[in-house]
Amino acid sequence: MRQLIKLLLLGCLVFTLHAEGNDRYFFYKATKGNAVFYLLGSMHMGKPDDADYPAKVYAALSESGRFILEGEVRKEKIRTPDLSLTYMPAGKTIRQYLTKDENVQYNKMGAALGIDLALFDRYQPWFIEFMFGYRLAFNAGFVLEYGTEHRLLRYIHRNFEKTKRPVIFTLEGNDEVLRSMHQLKMKEQLQRFRAFLAYSDRVGTSNVLEMQKYWREGNDANVLKIFHYYDTKDTASAKYSQVLLYDRNARMAERLNLIARYEGTSFVVTGALHLIGPQNILEHLRLAGFKIERL
Repeated sequence: MRQLIKLLLLGCLVFTLHAEGNDRYFFYKATKGNAVFYLLGSMHMGKPDDADYPAKVYAALSESGRFILEGEVRKEKIRTPDLSLTYMPAGKTIRQYLTKDENVQYNKMGAALGIDLALFDRYQPWFIEFMFGYRLAFNAGFVLEYGTEHRLLRYIHRNFEKTKRPVIFTLEGNDEVLRSMHQLKMKEQLQRFRAFLAYSDRVGTSNVLEMQKYWREGNDANVLKIFHYYDTKDTASAKYSQVLLYDRNARMAERLNLIARYEGTSFVVTGALHLIGPQNILEHLRLAGFKIERL
């Protein structure tokens, strides 16, 4: 379970880019003075037979002296997370917060995923959703080892001489996402989790293949529509997005702006949802004086 959790925390989404045809991708260039950032929208899980990325991605990577990841994905550098940040209050389980009908949905989902729900009941709702999303994608054949980050890391190690490999570091610390999500009130977590259960019960399976298609096409609107399956007017749901996306977007953009004090080219990989929609990283960079273009 701990190894699964360490792998899960490599990111917040469970989909992968897939390069073929005239696909648009989520690939951008941000320039400020003598600093250049190439930003690729990552999907953290993929399949071994996924088509490769286009030549423009590898050309940009070859130019870059820095390879900047959203979070650490290299197994040898991932330390055990602080799981206390994912637990329910003492003596509480997720089942105690769900209605009878919601518990039926919860049990149905556990059966569909082929998991023992007793292993998950003590986790907070947001974290259960993350783990269920991972399992849904895994059951559809998607694994972290073929997500964007690992594909590009393998490319670097296979094609760059050791002395010429870019410096690799991350925008977020190991437990930073956990600490951010842990601050969500239970009401806010449950609002999202109930929507997640209802959506999953209605759809009956993972939307990973549909999401992959839209990401391959670079279709911002449809990707965001799938993510925002809850009522965005609800204040609890809005708070979930604020913590999971918007606050983190602002922090990551601020850190990139600090890196831009040093001239040179960097290749940045973040979850694609951080590059689209309201208050995304690119909008923050534009306000900080960057010129943004989609490649």
